[in-house]
Amino acid sequence: MEDVRWLKKMLSSELEVRPPSSDKKEAKYLAGNCAKIYRDGDLIGYAEMRKVGSHTEISTVLVDKDFRKQGIGKELIEKAVKQIKNDKILCCTKNPAMAKVLQNLTFKSIGWPGLSTAIMLTFNTFARLLSMLIRFEFKRIWRQGKGIHKYERYEFKK
Repeated sequence: MEDVRWLKKMLSSELEVRPPSSDKKEAKYLAGNCAKIYRDGDLIGYAEMRKVGSHTEISTVLVDKDFRKQGIGKELIEKAVKQIKNDKILCCTKNPAMAKVLQNLTFKSIGWPGLSTAIMLTFNTFARLLSMLIRFEFKRIWRQGKGIHKYERYEFKK
C-alpha cells in the first residue's frame, strides 16, 4: 500500500505524466509490466512498459525528487530494457535530462516510428486527453499540451 501512495503522490505532482487512478488500478500497474527501483525498502523510481504497435514503450518514468541527479533514471531505464522481450523499444520525452539519459544508453532519436506505432501513440494521446477532460484536469492538459511539439521519440534496438 505504501508503493501505491508513493505512485499516486508522484503522478499527482508530476503534471507531464498520466493522471493518477484509483488505489486498485495503481496497485495493478505496480504489479504489472513495470520497472521499479527501491532504496532501503522504499520505492524511489518507477517506469511503465506497454506494447505500442511494433514497439514496447517505456512511459510514465518517475524518480523521487530526493533521488534525482543520482543516476536513478539511468538505472531505471536499464532495468526496463532488460525486462523487455521485444527487440524494438520506444521512449518519448521532451525532458532534456531524460533525453540525455536515453542518448547515453544508445537510444537513437527517430522521426517516424512506423504506422502501427504512430496509430497507437495517437490513440493513447487522445484517450489520455479525454480522461483529463472528464476529470477537469485543465492544468495538466495545459502543461502537457504546451511544448507538445518538443517531444522526441527515441528507439533502442536489441
